[in-house]
Amino acid sequence: MEKNKKTKLNNGSLKIFKFINLLFEDKAYYSDVIEIFKDEVEEQSANNIQVVLNKHLNTLKVFGLKVFKINNKYRIDSCLYSMNFDFEDLKAISILSNIIAQFPDEEISNSVNLFIRNLMIRMNSNDRNTLNNLITNYDFSFYYSDLREQINNTKQICKQGNIINLIYLDNGKEKEGIFTPVEVVYDTKNAYLLVVNPTKNLKLEVPLPNILKITQLPKKSDVKEVNNSVVYRLKGRLAKTYKLKENEYLSNIEDNGNKIIICKNESNDKLLSRLMRYSNCCEILSPLSLRNQMLELINETINNYNK
Repeated sequence: MEKNKKTKLNNGSLKIFKFINLLFEDKAYYSDVIEIFKDEVEEQSANNIQVVLNKHLNTLKVFGLKVFKINNKYRIDSCLYSMNFDFEDLKAISILSNIIAQFPDEEISNSVNLFIRNLMIRMNSNDRNTLNNLITNYDFSFYYSDLREQINNTKQICKQGNIINLIYLDNGKEKEGIFTPVEVVYDTKNAYLLVVNPTKNLKLEVPLPNILKITQLPKKSDVKEVNNSVVYRLKGRLAKTYKLKENEYLSNIEDNGNKIIICKNESNDKLLSRLMRYSNCCEILSPLSLRNQMLELINETINNYNK
């Protein structure tokens, strides 16, 4: 009899921990919570289910965990313990909240908002009230905030997955090409449309303000990924002092000290712009198409001085 009680107690504790885990992962959907406690529900009636849930919710409440239900999902409103936040901490969180409210990338916004919510769960009531009453009069408008409508439209084009005919400006010259749109990406000053052309093994980030026209073609893209590896040689002093970027690795060191670098998944235009700065200390080896593009850029630069 004593053994059965211990087994029942252990099973009950495991269920509670599973519930808590879902709460902290913000995945405590009603159906998943019911699944945890389903063996305790005798007749599967609505009233009986709620009685079982209330029992476990009250258990969490006794230990200081406040839980509420909204939109068919349970969420935690307080933690077993609280962290100490000073005024500067709360001010930083408030500023971050204001920034992310205007950030156009939904995935990043959701991640940061979840982080902020997890911090608030661990605040005591005084700190939470202070945070809610903070007023930040900073201008968080981004350089690309006026592109918000274009960003949303371009995201929709990416989601639809059709091949596109893209007309855009590149160094002031109008260009046109057939691409697969991948996603909208950002840096600190601009938003770009990332596109790929698998037949040319080409990956480009086109600034949204440089896009003149996008025409969706009836054909769906079946492109999953583009192998965008570029091999180049570094020479002289640069080879000795060069620090590998995050997306690069060292392939070989030649007898004369030159280094062979392989770069993966950096957009072609950004890579060319970076390698141009290395002057005669850099030589693209492959692919041939990118080597030829580099030659064109070099010749255009020489022509500027010949004029």
